[in-house]
Amino acid sequence: MTLLEIRDLSVIYRTQQGTVQAVDRVALEMHQAQHLGIIGESGCGKTTLLRALIRVLPRNGKITAGQILFKGRDLLTLSEREMRQLRWREIAMIPQASMDSLNPVQRVGRQLEELLTVRGKLDRAAARRRAVELFEMVGLGTERLEHYPHEFSGGMKQRAVIAMALALQPSLLIADEPVTALDVIVQFQVLEVLRQLEHELNLTILLITHDISVVAQLCDSVAVMYAGQIVERSSAEQFFNAPGHPYSLGLQHAFPHLVRPKDYLISIEGYPPDLHHPPQACRFAERCPFAEPRCHQQSPALEEIAPQHWAACLRAEEMDSLRQQAGDPQVWLKTQAARQSANGNGRHFSGNHHDREVKTLPTAQVAAAQPLVEVRELSKRYHIGGGLAGLLRGQKPQTVYAVNHVSFNLQRGESLGLAGESGCGKTTTGKLLVKLLEPSAGQIIFDGQDTAGLSRRQLREFRRRVQLMFQNPFEALNPRFTLYRSLAEPLIIHGWRDKAQRRARIIETLEYVNLRPAEAFLDKYPHQLSGGQLQRVVLARALVLRPDLLIADEPVSMLDVSVRAGILNTMKGLARELGLTTVYISHDLSLLQYTCDRIAIMYLGHVVEIGPSQDIISQPRHPYTQALISAVPVPDPALPNPPLRIREGVPRPTQQAIGCPFVERCPEAMEVCRNVFPPAIKVSEQHQVLCHLYGEHAASPRLPEPMEESLS
Repeated sequence: MTLLEIRDLSVIYRTQQGTVQAVDRVALEMHQAQHLGIIGESGCGKTTLLRALIRVLPRNGKITAGQILFKGRDLLTLSEREMRQLRWREIAMIPQASMDSLNPVQRVGRQLEELLTVRGKLDRAAARRRAVELFEMVGLGTERLEHYPHEFSGGMKQRAVIAMALALQPSLLIADEPVTALDVIVQFQVLEVLRQLEHELNLTILLITHDISVVAQLCDSVAVMYAGQIVERSSAEQFFNAPGHPYSLGLQHAFPHLVRPKDYLISIEGYPPDLHHPPQACRFAERCPFAEPRCHQQSPALEEIAPQHWAACLRAEEMDSLRQQAGDPQVWLKTQAARQSANGNGRHFSGNHHDREVKTLPTAQVAAAQPLVEVRELSKRYHIGGGLAGLLRGQKPQTVYAVNHVSFNLQRGESLGLAGESGCGKTTTGKLLVKLLEPSAGQIIFDGQDTAGLSRRQLREFRRRVQLMFQNPFEALNPRFTLYRSLAEPLIIHGWRDKAQRRARIIETLEYVNLRPAEAFLDKYPHQLSGGQLQRVVLARALVLRPDLLIADEPVSMLDVSVRAGILNTMKGLARELGLTTVYISHDLSLLQYTCDRIAIMYLGHVVEIGPSQDIISQPRHPYTQALISAVPVPDPALPNPPLRIREGVPRPTQQAIGCPFVERCPEAMEVCRNVFPPAIKVSEQHQVLCHLYGEHAASPRLPEPMEESLS
């Protein structure tokens, strides 16, 4: 049964620069109980399509053509009153920012009951019973109905929003980036809730995302959008096994794969076309490595290339051959080089070790004898509560044990990943390394000197040699500064008085992070750049002083998959060319596997496992590491995630652990784990785990199954 049919839908936005053709002749259909994923980069029209579907476009948006048939009724002919009756009851939505979707001054249960009484016309008693039923359905305790949003974790907020979306038993559930910015464990559990509800309620789900791994684990069909058009439609199995459009090939090769790691991620260089004046030919031709002259002259139609598989490509009949070529990074790099040559700039830095057109900076001398960074028994504690206000509220003073006895070394040129859930101490450790925070105990030795004893002059030099790359590029730059001023500021602070030298260094650095021509960016403001360009500027600002140590805090978590691949390739290549020592902070283990030599897993401020990246991923020893890896969605529907064996939520670190800090969530816990802190066991020369399972209390060594077998 066809539930939803979209026929030749077109949407425009009126702007000061002219009319933007945001959605152009899109046609889709969904059947009852189908789970359709719409994927594509930011700006491709996914969210506009969603807004048009439920008719909540902004004032400057207008549907200019087409039909939206829902259960046989054209939604575009309904009055606003009829649409209000249809929203929530028939079509409900899980918005992207669940953190901002709940009223912060009203109990969550009250918000849910208000929806049920106002929209569902239930009385108070019936609304309360339904609220209890919904919270149980999404795995939340009913006592949580009396809590405020700030008392919920990110995953709990997302579950509460899902409960609201399901309150009136809609026929169609729209999920707009439902797991963006969530920890991998929370993301897994939210997806598990959606999977269970699919089967229990026979839900029809329309998922909008740029994360193809989420689509692989949740959807049975896929539609790919590019520049306002659908360029491919198929089943999920067909899409992942035999994609039919070059853009789809690029998206898949740009995504890190935990089970089958890649030496190099494909970056689809360039940007989608300006939809103020959309091309009359193929819209992907300028970025396509397989484009022929006819691709720049003809607009391909969406045609069936196999049973139930449609693609808009003039070379669709050659796709078997193109798929084989698409795995070679050189194919995509040649397209990038040709574009830069056409723009009058032949130099480029891709981060690919096969590419010899790179102009290298002087490589730092590697000193194997002495590590650049030595962290010894590092701890950080915060004292909260107390004082007059706390006494009046009856609150007792508490201590938060954010980082506990962390030790590791970093050789020059080495990259280390810090992984774990929110609240595990990753970011606090990063701030300690750059001296934004002072440790409560322990030492940080940088280049042979204890950072606690630095003089004012030495601290200034330390600030030059150690830089932090911030997580959110949209907030890392002063919106009132031009990019030139933002990059010149650290140079001025560190004594670069010659304007010509400053300008030359800034231009050189912008070119190294692939912002070309660099001169064109100097007078721009942050709001004039895309997310990927902004992140490159943040990277350039961190590198403009040529530091020895870079701390990158979730450097690509907010970026599209293809843009993210370009940033990661650039950072990886620059680290090698500069001899840069790097600490990556992330909850994404597939990202850390690609970028890092070693990975340290943190839990409640402790490093519970540390070792070479490949060992950590393929042979994880600690139960927490195994859980993190199991929770990472794999971009392959043939490799579903195994069941997660641990509970949600990192406990609040207000007590020092007597036994193992992970004991309350550990599926392998023994009696000794509750009473004795686990020893640090060396499972190999560079691989160490903090767990009783491998110590004297273990009956026999417990080795995990190989990664691919455990996921298959």
